Amino acid sequence: MHIDKISVYIVRAPLGRAYWMSLEPYSEASEIVVELRTSDGLTGIGEIHGRPMEKIVEIVRDGFAPLLIGRDPLETEAIYTRLFQSTCSRQGARLNPAGGQPHFGGGVRPQMMAAIAGIDIALWDLKGKLLGQPVWRLLGGGNPTIAAYASGGYYGPEGEAAISDLVEEMGSYAALGYPTIKMKVGGLPIAADVERVRAVRDCVGPDVSILLDANQAYDVPTAIAAARAFRPYGIGWFEEPVHWYDSVFGLAQVSHAIDIPTASGESELHRWGCRDLIEHAGIRIMQFDCTRAGGVTEWLKVAAYAAAHGVVMAPHHDAQIHGHLVAAVPNGYILEVFPNPLRDPLWEELFTGRPKVTNGVLRLSDSPGFGFGLNAEGMRKYATQIC
Repeated sequence: MHIDKISVYIVRAPLGRAYWMSLEPYSEASEIVVELRTSDGLTGIGEIHGRPMEKIVEIVRDGFAPLLIGRDPLETEAIYTRLFQSTCSRQGARLNPAGGQPHFGGGVRPQMMAAIAGIDIALWDLKGKLLGQPVWRLLGGGNPTIAAYASGGYYGPEGEAAISDLVEEMGSYAALGYPTIKMKVGGLPIAADVERVRAVRDCVGPDVSILLDANQAYDVPTAIAAARAFRPYGIGWFEEPVHWYDSVFGLAQVSHAIDIPTASGESELHRWGCRDLIEHAGIRIMQFDCTRAGGVTEWLKVAAYAAAHGVVMAPHHDAQIHGHLVAAVPNGYILEVFPNPLRDPLWEELFTGRPKVTNGVLRLSDSPGFGFGLNAEGMRKYATQIC
């Protein structure tokens, strides 16, 4: 048995309005789907989030696919190591032809790590199917139920506060039984965001935990001031508060100055970046996203390092994949889900067999692999096959 075919799809679902984060709008739900087929006819499904999607697909198709054909899909660690080594090799340089003078610029390492993610996730899906086990059990998990929080709370379509819509949305999540909800901050002056947070707290009452996501909106002094202003409203965590260029030692200053736990890691590409957040930034919640970089194999290494330092895992997005991982590690904490189908139509339309969420608890099935498939109608509607 070996891998004999790789198919790749770009999936795009335009949204009916822009959903503003702190610094940029979210106007399209999109991802890349990777299918690995074996000589026995089994198919493993992987997902990738990253951009530009066309470049990631090119790396999967032209750079990595030739390395996979003929390989045993159970060799997840060996295949991961081979692909990861290409990020610092002459072979990898062929995936990154210079559009200018070489050696300058960031290159395509983020896109390479995203490509590895989709392949690795598909391999783990195949491994579960070949062994007849769900990934959560294959990894040693004993309980297929995991806490989940409802993520939303965006700004309006023009980036405005939109408090009435915000309150209606967040109140609806509380009414669905979610004990934890998350909203955006950082896009408006602190006083305006305090009004948004206060309105949500007044709506959901004292027993619902509110998480805040700043999407790297603040410099260090402003992040500290914002956290102190939000503190009276019972904040569960303060996520990615500091600008991208100071996301370790600047974040450390914030972590040490406030009494709200800080969360970060969804923007990291590998265990070394996560190590620095754990060792130096003072975070208590690690949010590494295996669909953005590295896949399951890298995520497990991050989780082990976090566990050794008392940091819990609360990965970004894709509960149908991350649920298996959180269920399997001792420091698995909580999952992010998006109950609003207008913001996340792919959850409703792209997948079959996705896990159910009831009263803020996600329950995984016993189906082999990750337990979900691709909805043919959703794929016809949103997906374009590239290879």
